[in-house]
Amino acid sequence: MARSPNENTASYPRFPFWARVSWLWFLAALFIASYTYFNIVSIRNAQLIDFHVYWEALDHAAHGQPIYALNSPMPFLYPPFFLIVLWPLGWLSEPAAMTVWLHLQSVFVVVSLVALLAAVRPLDPVCMAASIILFCGYSPVMLNALYGQANLLYLALLSLSVLGYARSIEERPGSRVWEFVAALTLSAAISIRILPLALLAMAAIQRRYRLALWTLVLVVVEAVAAGARMGFATEWDYFTSYLLHLRGLENMREISLLALLDRLAGSRTGPILFVLAVAVGLAVFFALVYRPMRHRAASPVLPVAFVLASMVLFAPLLEYHHYTLLLAPFVLVLGDLSQRGRLSLARAMPVLFAWAIISAANQLSHFRYGAIAFFALAGALLIWVYLIGLIAEDQRPPESPPASQRPPS
Repeated sequence: MARSPNENTASYPRFPFWARVSWLWFLAALFIASYTYFNIVSIRNAQLIDFHVYWEALDHAAHGQPIYALNSPMPFLYPPFFLIVLWPLGWLSEPAAMTVWLHLQSVFVVVSLVALLAAVRPLDPVCMAASIILFCGYSPVMLNALYGQANLLYLALLSLSVLGYARSIEERPGSRVWEFVAALTLSAAISIRILPLALLAMAAIQRRYRLALWTLVLVVVEAVAAGARMGFATEWDYFTSYLLHLRGLENMREISLLALLDRLAGSRTGPILFVLAVAVGLAVFFALVYRPMRHRAASPVLPVAFVLASMVLFAPLLEYHHYTLLLAPFVLVLGDLSQRGRLSLARAMPVLFAWAIISAANQLSHFRYGAIAFFALAGALLIWVYLIGLIAEDQRPPESPPASQRPPS
């Protein structure tokens, strides 16, 4: 019995070019192998410089010594709550803690990738393979592993928050649980760095008031816990005095928009231009993004991706490590395009270009910090503009078919 055209179409895999997808997965395997080898080399050479700063601060906290010292060549820069998160590693010797932390970096990468892809289900092999390559071949991620930076933990928290945020919108059993997961992970991210307050503002714009309230309550609980463990005076001094002196500590490694304008226009005019750039960004937001975000655009992850990209683009103090956060918008865009059946090379090209620009700029500036690092801003700007276009595109009314294709009335 002959099959209908629909049955014949359904019998094929989702991707007609399935055989040609194998090379993409082979490439993904090579990237995973390279990333693993890079971690092994990092253990052998013991170059986790940033983690040494964390472990030293843990040791000082355990012995009741000050954890902040601006005169140190490598000062501890994070809020006191971060040490509570790392506290179990303080029970180990530094070499053992360093090895555990380096392996945890790989766990954070996997958790981030799974959470981001699960937020835009259903999954497909092309999006998964491309996301693996983006993660494992991204220069900021590799440098995070080399220095033991905290950004992969930070990315994992934000990714879990994105997953909880997207799932809590669904009218299904357990949405309240996912909402609490989003609040818990977002509050931890805010307590480690202040920037994710932008996501809290987004929740308020989308009228997710319960999520915003839970997040604020958890932030207060975490602040009290950090004060009780590290000393309320230490915590108060950090947010009222020490935090204000962090500007300029990163020297040539800063590749933020503010650092670029400082270099081009001088330390007096640069901040003024930075404020103007932020004002332009806010104007673009209110003109093109606010309304879709307010009315819950068709894709729940695109507004989140826009806010994360904005955090990177407009952050006043940013090292090349911190561009790791842009992996979340990269994967969310690919996942959203795949979910809508619009994933193609042409639509994915802005993501791949942004990835390549940032990776090249960071890698070339790794050994000699110079102006080339600022080219990474072009990659951040590209994904930011692309997200604006996708959000605006989702709000356009569908095109009506030609008269010849319309059904008879």
